[in-house]
Amino acid sequence: MRRYLPFLVIGAVFLIAIGSGLVLWQAKQPSSAPVAPIPPVVPSAPKEAPGTPEPKSLHVRGGANAPVTVEEFGDFQCRPCAKLAPTLLKLEEHYGERLRVIFRHKPLRPHEHAVIAACAAEAAGLQGRFWEMHDLLFENWARWQRGVDTIGPEASPSRRLQSNVLALDAEVREVFIKYAEWLKLDLERFKTDIDSAEVKARIESDRLHANSLGIDRTPTIYLNGRILDVSRHGLEAFQAAIEAELTGKGEEKTASSPPGATPEQPK
Repeated sequence: MRRYLPFLVIGAVFLIAIGSGLVLWQAKQPSSAPVAPIPPVVPSAPKEAPGTPEPKSLHVRGGANAPVTVEEFGDFQCRPCAKLAPTLLKLEEHYGERLRVIFRHKPLRPHEHAVIAACAAEAAGLQGRFWEMHDLLFENWARWQRGVDTIGPEASPSRRLQSNVLALDAEVREVFIKYAEWLKLDLERFKTDIDSAEVKARIESDRLHANSLGIDRTPTIYLNGRILDVSRHGLEAFQAAIEAELTGKGEEKTASSPPGATPEQPK
């Protein structure tokens, strides 16, 4: 047995060497397992700047495919705008889906509460209630400017309504919060949104658009893209203009200084 021991040791070493060589050779071979492809880099969509108004921020009421569009550039503190509002409501009711109404902001410099009123409407709009606040502001035009928070034609009178002195900013803001409560809005969100950059950007976007068109007074009305003389904004005159559009007989009407509108005073 002892004389075979050296041969056994040599054989064992030889087998170990062969096994190590096979292991080393396999380690150097490329793997046959499929390699998952590296996913391509997809650039992220550019983010909008804070407060940039989206296209959906345009305030439209009526038929999406209506043949007639009335576009108003208005100011919530403007008396002629408030007088025009009931006429537009009657026209919307009469024409239904055949009429589309667009409202754009043009707060005028002489009106100290016009911007905060526009902000209130936009803040309500962020909760889907722009037009409800729009209607409240025009319906109660004389009241909220004087800090009176009652609404509607049957509301209790107030001696403040007989005064020419307007309410303070804080009083007007409180009225708007009361309106938001009546509209069942989230009040804490409304209070935050009314001062937000997004709301201010929406109003500024409309104002710049109005300036680009040379608009310096309210209300300025466009009927199917043509300016309409607001001195003829009675219900019958408006109906006649809309009927002309519906029958294809509309004519361009322009007015360089339409009477009855509130002009923006120079600085």
